[in-house]
Amino acid sequence: MIRVRVKCGRCGKSLMDEGTEIDSRPSILVLAKAGSKSGALRLSSAYGSYRIRPEVDLKKGVVARFFCPHCKKEMAGSRRCDKCEAPMIPLALQEGGVVQICARRGCKKHCLEFEDPEAELRAFYGAYSTFYKG
Repeated sequence: MIRVRVKCGRCGKSLMDEGTEIDSRPSILVLAKAGSKSGALRLSSAYGSYRIRPEVDLKKGVVARFFCPHCKKEMAGSRRCDKCEAPMIPLALQEGGVVQICARRGCKKHCLEFEDPEAELRAFYGAYSTFYKG
């Protein structure tokens, strides 16, 4: 599995939590709100892993709202999950592009998007692939 490095799409600050590992890699730290409860939520940075460490109870099927721990702005996008219709949460890749994750606990829908595919894919492969030769 590759490790993604993400940042807030609004303030640009890193969401990586080097002090808390999941899947033997630094986790991604966001704030989550489900109903009236809110708290820190750490996500695995291993692309394709669904492991989390929530401070707030996120039962299967619950749709959470995500916020940046730095600027406190909501991380909301315009896309809906094509599997369950919940909002998709955009997390900006530090090298360019976006990884989108479904806000519904238990839904496994996620995807990578690139605005400038040629440049961002080159940066993505350069950062994440041991086989990329440039």
